[in-house]
Amino acid sequence: FFLFCSASGDRGADNIALLSTMKLVTAVVLASALSGASAFGVAPAPAHVRTTTSLPARIAESEMTPEQLEIAQLADRWAEIRLYSDEEAQEKLSGEELEAYTRYHTKIKEDIEKMKTIAEMMVKSVEIPQVAKKSKTQKKKDAWARKQALEAAKAAAAAN
Repeated sequence: FFLFCSASGDRGADNIALLSTMKLVTAVVLASALSGASAFGVAPAPAHVRTTTSLPARIAESEMTPEQLEIAQLADRWAEIRLYSDEEAQEKLSGEELEAYTRYHTKIKEDIEKMKTIAEMMVKSVEIPQVAKKSKTQKKKDAWARKQALEAAKAAAAAN
């Protein structure tokens, strides 16, 4: 900053030069801070949006082979019966459909029970029970009991 100060003693010119230098330095510091901050900004969205493939989409029924049509009908039927309650399944289903329903739901119920036991074990391992701190009077009572027990042991040893 003192490079712009002249030896002539003109303080007004010196102050103007000093202020312009300070403005320049401030501008450079702010510009570098902004450019550094923008380096960590969010990347702009791409200009084109990538479309996802429709692999799980179904083929039109007119284009399906007989095997594919049969599989599609079975999938539709299973989508209906899978959400039945146990009572509805006993009333409405029979044979292979009922067996598949009971197999599926017993497996699901077993998995839910396993996950419940795992969750309970995790809760036990996370929430460790804390022992309450002893109060000052309890510490004194414990010390007195130890002292009495020690004196009783010494008296018993002396008696033998």
